[in-house]
Amino acid sequence: MKRITTIIAIGSLLVFSSCKKKYDTPPIEDIPATGSITIDSLRNWQASTGGTFRIEDEISVHGIVTMDEGDGNIYKNFFLQDATGAINVRTNTGGGIYLGDSVRIYLKGTTLGQYNGLLQLDSVHVDNNIEKLAIQKNIEPEVITIDQITTLRESQVIKIENVQFIYPEVGETFADKENLESMDRILEDCFGYQVIVRSSGYASFADQPIPSGNGSVTCIVSHFNGDIQLYIRSFSEIAMDGARCAGTIFIKNFDDGSITSNGWTNYNVSGSIDWYTDNAGGAPTDYGVISNYADFTNYECETWLISPSIDLTPFSSPVLNFQNAYNYSGNALELYISTDYDGSSNPTTQGTWTALTANWSTGGFAWVNSGDIDLSSYISSNVYIGFKYTGSMSDGSTWELDDIRIIG
Repeated sequence: MKRITTIIAIGSLLVFSSCKKKYDTPPIEDIPATGSITIDSLRNWQASTGGTFRIEDEISVHGIVTMDEGDGNIYKNFFLQDATGAINVRTNTGGGIYLGDSVRIYLKGTTLGQYNGLLQLDSVHVDNNIEKLAIQKNIEPEVITIDQITTLRESQVIKIENVQFIYPEVGETFADKENLESMDRILEDCFGYQVIVRSSGYASFADQPIPSGNGSVTCIVSHFNGDIQLYIRSFSEIAMDGARCAGTIFIKNFDDGSITSNGWTNYNVSGSIDWYTDNAGGAPTDYGVISNYADFTNYECETWLISPSIDLTPFSSPVLNFQNAYNYSGNALELYISTDYDGSSNPTTQGTWTALTANWSTGGFAWVNSGDIDLSSYISSNVYIGFKYTGSMSDGSTWELDDIRIIG
């Protein structure tokens, strides 16, 4: 049902500083020469052992640094990649390790484990555990599509082409630089696949506006409990000045657990039954739900779920698309559109609402896609979408909504 993937940031990645430490050469002590282990072997080792453990073996791992702290998007850590995989490395100090460095990490005394599913090598002393072997040995990023990004690529450097940030975020900033808060932005391709791009409020590009065009971005794959998000290595690796393809003008996916976020309205024409969010049935994220049945009783109601005002004037062929499911006997959910609603009044007495036709679920909580609903006849700077739910004292269906999108 869902195409978008989400994640919460790695804890240690969100603590930043402007301080940079010069790399001390030679290290405080000579780093012992040892045998080597690959990154995939480290992954298998941790998986077989389970949990987090301190490495006491005199062994090393070699790799190329694929992301450093240069643009401030991460702090006190870097990403390391070899021919077998990649890993996040957390260090005792900031600075000293740079993109393209070929390094050997002496593993004795370090800690190997997972942070919410992400493999991490922790407690790495920049001077005593790391030997820099060469510089400017950059790994060429693999070019893949959004739908090919999985947790199997965690911590690897990739390049995505023919992508764009969703239209509602164009002109917004990558993060909140003033309050030093990280933010998520949604990147999409021309087939509707989406992924989160997370940026720190400390990043040098935090206050840069989201580009309006289509193009490419080079980034690092990360995840939190299996949900994907990407880290931009450098603002210079964003190249989005091409013409946009059909993409998301507007989205409401309830992933934030809120019905009324982003300007949506729950309007009770009669009764007091409200829309709410839930993730029952094993759904990975929340969806919108309404039911007039509670405490073995059906309650009479008419409740509207109404979008904020949407400006469709920049687009020639906008379409509405959403997921829906229902169960139990009762009135069908109804879909309406208005170009003169005032945004706050009773929708049955204010504004002209026109019914739209959609593909509706056949019951049994089976999710169905609405199909692309043509909105080209309603292009206006003040478009509202409304879902009307009615229930009686004798019956009432449970309806679920998700991934409400207008694509242009």
